[in-house]
Amino acid sequence: MQRFVNMKQSRGNFFVDTDGNVVLDLDCAQALGYNHDRYIDARDSLVYDRFLQGKTDLTGLPPHDYADILRDQVMPVAPSGMDQVHLADGSTTTANEVAISTAIMKYAMDHKVDYQNLSVLGFENASHGKSVATLSCSDDAVNHSGLPTYDWPTAPLPQLKYPLARHEKANGEEEDRCIESYREIIETRRADGKDVAAVIIEPITSFKNR
Repeated sequence: MQRFVNMKQSRGNFFVDTDGNVVLDLDCAQALGYNHDRYIDARDSLVYDRFLQGKTDLTGLPPHDYADILRDQVMPVAPSGMDQVHLADGSTTTANEVAISTAIMKYAMDHKVDYQNLSVLGFENASHGKSVATLSCSDDAVNHSGLPTYDWPTAPLPQLKYPLARHEKANGEEEDRCIESYREIIETRRADGKDVAAVIIEPITSFKNR
């Protein structure tokens, strides 16, 4: 416990603590940030009344129009080519756990291998959650409690120089170096019978410097 947050005064990616300090939240668990207008406007909607004001067990007791809600509310914003929906309880850690589990099961089925021997490739300076699985594919520096983790590899993330146009050659070499390291990791794991079933990288990552 580091500080208490004033949820009413927090906005976007910044939270306000009880002493009035405005702090950039690198681990913001809300996709649109604190008190986004979309959340506020949704309070007057039927969707908010049915789902956001209270916890709903969609797995055990889904509403009769569940398929319609997914089609009308979720699929219009789905990335191109993505036609499946997997729901979690809303936390970043749980969402990543669901994604990791799904990827591992799909890889195991496609390649007819044992789950126990599969791994997930993560990246240095990345933080994906506080569970054993998400810590296993995060930078070692974020595991402050020293929890035991799986034998999963982490790879270097390209350290690009800005502005990009001025450092195009150096950045290209840096990206080539990292891609080669990914190839080596994947080939080595496969040779050891510990195939990389998935690669995890989030569009916006909270960096934890060593």
